[in-house]
Amino acid sequence: MERRHMEQLETIRSYWNTRADGYSKSVMEEMEDAQKEGTYWKTLLDKYLPKADNPKVLDLGCGPGFFTMMLGQRGCQMTAFDYSDGMLNQAKQNAASAGVTAEFVQGDAQKLPFEDETFDMIVTRNLTWNLEHPEKAYREWLRVLKKGGCILNYDGNYYLHYYDEEYRQEYEIRQIHHGDEHKYIENVDVNIINNVARDLPLSREKRPQWDINLLLEMGVKGLETEVDRSRFEDEHGKDHQVIDHFMIYAVK
Repeated sequence: MERRHMEQLETIRSYWNTRADGYSKSVMEEMEDAQKEGTYWKTLLDKYLPKADNPKVLDLGCGPGFFTMMLGQRGCQMTAFDYSDGMLNQAKQNAASAGVTAEFVQGDAQKLPFEDETFDMIVTRNLTWNLEHPEKAYREWLRVLKKGGCILNYDGNYYLHYYDEEYRQEYEIRQIHHGDEHKYIENVDVNIINNVARDLPLSREKRPQWDINLLLEMGVKGLETEVDRSRFEDEHGKDHQVIDHFMIYAVK
């Protein structure tokens, strides 16, 4: 089991290494928009950022460093964490260009190398769906979080179309009208991650319901969520809506 887990991790790491350069370009473009007044990310972070001076924040699955830059510029002590060395290298370069100092750590988000109650806040975006053991990951995240600290998790039901009929219909309609909306993805074999995702547990779960139930069972004291819904009409003219992306805010 452990050997299979390591092989899966290496496949995921290798894929995101191939995405690192292009993903970094997209993130730096996104940073320009995100800094403007009234934008989604600025409003969200300003709302949920801990009120303490210089809070310690762990950016899990940091990728090219979007949250690391956004929060580092707000005075947070940032630790950027990712399994992909390619992503970490991009995050280092981007953080430096943004004038942000951070600690950069490579490792598995399901087995963190930090002491209990180290961080005031954990932020993560588009990571949880990648995990083979998401329940174990959430336990680890709560372990390294201080009492009263918070998790801000942004993710999506990216591969539920493999297992749910309503999501399959929405996916096929979206592909017809929009195709692959990722930017800077030339020469990247997305079939690698698509095949991995078929076997990942959260590809079969409707979220954020799954996450909310688990976090409540784990004893979080507060929980908020926001969802983005995708609406479509099927071949019979019936209206449908499915949860596409979502944000979860949980307080330990």
